[in-house]
Amino acid sequence: MKNKWFRTILLILFLMFLGLYISANAGLIDYQAKYKNKMTEKEIKQFEEDLKNNVNIDIKDYIKTGNKEYSNNVSKTTYKISRTIGNIVKDTLNLIFNSVDKAINS
Repeated sequence: MKNKWFRTILLILFLMFLGLYISANAGLIDYQAKYKNKMTEKEIKQFEEDLKNNVNIDIKDYIKTGNKEYSNNVSKTTYKISRTIGNIVKDTLNLIFNSVDKAINS
């Protein structure tokens, strides 16, 4: 009975970790790709004007590189939970594989 509860809880924690991990990575990658390719209307107009006037063009002049902080208490707490679950899964898998390794090599 206790073993069944342990497996259920472990499975739920693993699925939560997996969901958080995938969503965090997918969101971050999408955000970074979108941010790298983004130019405002003002910067596009300035770029077109500089092209017409044969001004020396450098992309750094048109794209802002400021990093904004979007974290809040919810995201920080979720990140901590995700890291904790990740560490638990990693330690559990290491324990399992070490036990299997000892059983095979003994």
